[in-house]
Amino acid sequence: MTPEILNQAVRICRIRIGKMSTTTDETIDNAIREVEILFGTENIDAIRLKQELQTIYSTQVDTFRILVGRERRQPWLNDFKANGQSEWKFWNRYKEYLEDKGFAPRIIENLDILTDKILDNMFNPKLNDIQLSKKGLVVGQVQSGKTANYTGLICKAADAGFNFIIVLAGIHNNLRSQTQTRLDEGFLGFDTQFERVYAENAQNKIGVGCGTSYRDLVAHSITTSRESGDFTKNAAGIVNFNTSDPILLVIKKNVAVLRRLYAWLQTQTQNEERINSKSVLIIDDEADNASINTNDRNLNPTRINGLIRKIVQQFNRTAYLGY
Repeated sequence: MTPEILNQAVRICRIRIGKMSTTTDETIDNAIREVEILFGTENIDAIRLKQELQTIYSTQVDTFRILVGRERRQPWLNDFKANGQSEWKFWNRYKEYLEDKGFAPRIIENLDILTDKILDNMFNPKLNDIQLSKKGLVVGQVQSGKTANYTGLICKAADAGFNFIIVLAGIHNNLRSQTQTRLDEGFLGFDTQFERVYAENAQNKIGVGCGTSYRDLVAHSITTSRESGDFTKNAAGIVNFNTSDPILLVIKKNVAVLRRLYAWLQTQTQNEERINSKSVLIIDDEADNASINTNDRNLNPTRINGLIRKIVQQFNRTAYLGY
């Protein structure tokens, strides 16, 4: 059985089994028999296919814990969902993408629960008459699905109404480029090497953009996946800052880049003290690298930490999340 047929067979079996986190041998065997009819028994290695499916449906996921400070917090997500304020299209599209990539149902289910918990600990981004600055930290093991987690969170945040998303992606060009590529695939759905503004009939769809569902989802990116695709003032002019569509930036934790972004944001305040037209989500990837203020509290903060603070202070509503 070729790898291509194996992948197709696994995908079809998962559709037949349905959206279940666990299943039985009998259900798996029934799905395999249907695939054998479809492809022909001579083209299917039933033993290998069953092993793949058993691995997917026996995946275990560690439980997570959430520590919440004593500051005032108003849970909002349950009411937001109950009132039907979002169709969660970005999230549903990303979930289908993970299913197609072979992610185990239990992993996707756990990701759904955890990103809901994180989002609920932020704030309702559709509130525009208040000033909020929420901060949180997500800690996980190396290679534990960190990027998948914050990509899922970004999708849900965009669905809920966060319309300006900044990802601080390490200190090197190659890491920033890799992170942008992952978000092109998991959130935007198009290759930013060729365009940054969403185009309905574009030919460079990738990742979530290649599916048949949710083709009307619109998001833009000021930065690109090229190694030279970090934030510049000229690049920022390509995307209309005043759009209500989600805007993504993936930038290095670099003094020059952060200064450029801060200076550009100052020009967007429209004679107000802070920007009120955006609900902002800042994801700080590798938050223990370069972001931390290592100076004495009686001294000025370190340059990168100080610039992150200044960027946060440009907006009325900001959620900062370190990973």
